[in-house]
Amino acid sequence: MTKMNKDKLLKNLLSNVEQLNFSRIKDLDFVRKDKQLRYFDDKEISIMIIEYFLEQNKASIQKQSIKVKKINRITLKIHSLLSHQLHQDLKHKDFFKKVFMFLSLEKNFPTILDYFFSMSSNMWSVAGDTSTDINYYSKRVILCTVYSKIFIKLITVHNYDASMIEEDIHNELNKVKKFNELKSKILSPDILSVFKKFSPSSNKKEGRGF
Repeated sequence: MTKMNKDKLLKNLLSNVEQLNFSRIKDLDFVRKDKQLRYFDDKEISIMIIEYFLEQNKASIQKQSIKVKKINRITLKIHSLLSHQLHQDLKHKDFFKKVFMFLSLEKNFPTILDYFFSMSSNMWSVAGDTSTDINYYSKRVILCTVYSKIFIKLITVHNYDASMIEEDIHNELNKVKKFNELKSKILSPDILSVFKKFSPSSNKKEGRGF
């Protein structure tokens, strides 16, 4: 299918979420009558349009690059990007629920995990992260955890609304901040000097060995 056809199909699906069942997507008239989809089965069509939807969603965060450049602190940039994306996710809450339900039923967990990690990676890239060491992965795993946790709450809590997004982001990023502070204290020179006293090299005596 061409991009134009995928866009048209996705638009129709988003407008008919209540009738949508990915396992029987060809029950929808506009899908069944589409000549380009004549030789595809339900699963093939669903996987194709879901992957397209997720890729479009991941790419859309790039449009926030001009906005976040005006923000100085990296934490505030991440907060802004999370806020933007979660508000977009909320608009398509019912569609997302059906997407992730279908992927789960198909045991297509790699696609789910890839979505969260790739989205988090894109956020860090837009925020200006240039890490190339182990921090590259640790930052993305932590943000992936934050984003996915709020996202799952967003699509599973019936009365979840936009007013709850900022509070959830603040709470989750605050937990990360406290964890980093604790990690810094654990790895402080004073603490490390204590551990060095118990290292094998510090207990080594001159003369005969053990």
